[in-house]
Amino acid sequence: MKRYFHGTLSLMRLYLRQNRIFTLVWLLLPGVWVAINTVSSLVLFPTQEALEEMGVSLIDPLTEAMHGPLLDISIAGFVTWRTKVFLVLLGGIFSIVYMIRHTRQAEEQGKRELLSANVIGSLATLAAALVNMVLINAFAAVLAVFAMIALGLGFVGTLAHCLGFFGASCVLGILAGVVAQFFVSATAARGMSFGLLGLLFGLHILWNVSGGQNLLAFLNPLEWPLLIHPFAGEQFRLLLIPLALGATLVALSLWLMARRDVGAGLVPQRTGRAFAKPGLRDLSALAWRTQRGLFLAWSCFYAIFSFALGCASYLMVSAVSSAEALTGLIERLGGVDRAFLSLMLYIFGILISVYVMMSAGILRREEAAKGETLLSMPVRREKLVLSHMVYIFGGSAAIMLMSGLCVGLGAVIGTEDKSALVRLFLEMAGMVPAIWAIGGVALLLFGALPKWMTGISYGLLTLFVLMEIFWEQQQIPEVLYALSPFSWITPLKAIRPTAAPLVLCVATIILTGTGIALFRRRDAAL
Repeated sequence: MKRYFHGTLSLMRLYLRQNRIFTLVWLLLPGVWVAINTVSSLVLFPTQEALEEMGVSLIDPLTEAMHGPLLDISIAGFVTWRTKVFLVLLGGIFSIVYMIRHTRQAEEQGKRELLSANVIGSLATLAAALVNMVLINAFAAVLAVFAMIALGLGFVGTLAHCLGFFGASCVLGILAGVVAQFFVSATAARGMSFGLLGLLFGLHILWNVSGGQNLLAFLNPLEWPLLIHPFAGEQFRLLLIPLALGATLVALSLWLMARRDVGAGLVPQRTGRAFAKPGLRDLSALAWRTQRGLFLAWSCFYAIFSFALGCASYLMVSAVSSAEALTGLIERLGGVDRAFLSLMLYIFGILISVYVMMSAGILRREEAAKGETLLSMPVRREKLVLSHMVYIFGGSAAIMLMSGLCVGLGAVIGTEDKSALVRLFLEMAGMVPAIWAIGGVALLLFGALPKWMTGISYGLLTLFVLMEIFWEQQQIPEVLYALSPFSWITPLKAIRPTAAPLVLCVATIILTGTGIALFRRRDAAL
């Protein structure tokens, strides 16, 4: 058995060295996030009375759908309630990216074959990635514990909170290690892993909206930080679930890896055609072939989810009508159901900006893998970018418009409001320029800093979301919040600039044009 894991420690050191900056951000973000939320909560609620009077009124139905019920009305309880889902998603995303990078992507790029030429065991690469992922999550949780204790929160509740998101993040990463054994393509493995995370998140929201739990909730990592009850009678025995589930998935991933060939997947790869189809003769056809999986997956998910949301929107009427924080929005939009759907469409728009980042990432990967070959032919650099811009901008717009159409159809069926179809479709269409601005930022980074494009893009998107949260809590001024594209389309503002679409479109054109100009001047696959 020992020979299967020979060289694991050496590979662990290699992986840590290859991902120094990625690991540093992963380690620091959880502690920084809980520290920011703790400080802002102490400023907003200097006394227990202030928390009871104003804090509870800030909990609107959408927030409760995301985070679940507030178990303990205290600063510590409020901070853990507000941060737990974000920390699980953050740790889960980092863990999934890390595991896919050092398993399936390493095999796809030939790195695994080079490593196997040395004296290492057949399971050492997967074992090294698993152990590193668990250790990084553990250190991130320890730093979060120190941050919360330093700010005066109780040790026992803090420990329960951090162990909850630590266990959830590790299980999500281990699940990605299992998924990586099935597919030949790293893109497919990554997409399936994030798809499973999205499914778990959707179930989490549905359970919170329905107000009930079932036994399946105990198998959803997003539910564990709530079920462990930090600062509300901690249930440490719940940690046996992630321990048992994680151990089972680790054993399964190692067993699957031992039974497949290097570079192969358990799902057999389809045999390609001997000759290309007549349509596969230009850059547009090549872009469609590389972008279609992402576009079709997001389109189908949003069409189904949006239609279901529209049909079920009437269920939220009583809950939204009782939220004091939404009183002004309800009056301005002319009804409870309209306020709820407007907020949900706004959240949809923010989430679809992730598709824009992923689509731009495909352009970067295509340039790194095939750029020199393509540009050695009579192909202009602008045409290479334009072939993918159809999906970065046109694809995101199509997904948003389809989402607005489907949620409108569902609302017509659910609420019998015949005007909902056109109203919601136009409302979603009005958000498209803000999502295009995110695409413009991604293309600017593609031209200027291609190696750092992915990290900076997602970092800026996270910053825009944080600005949204701090603006809602009145922690940042309006001028600073205006730097976020989402500030121009948020329904929470009483008055939105009429020139917002024009300003955002002009900004997108400038950012995109600058990115293309910089791409023309730099080396290919830099």
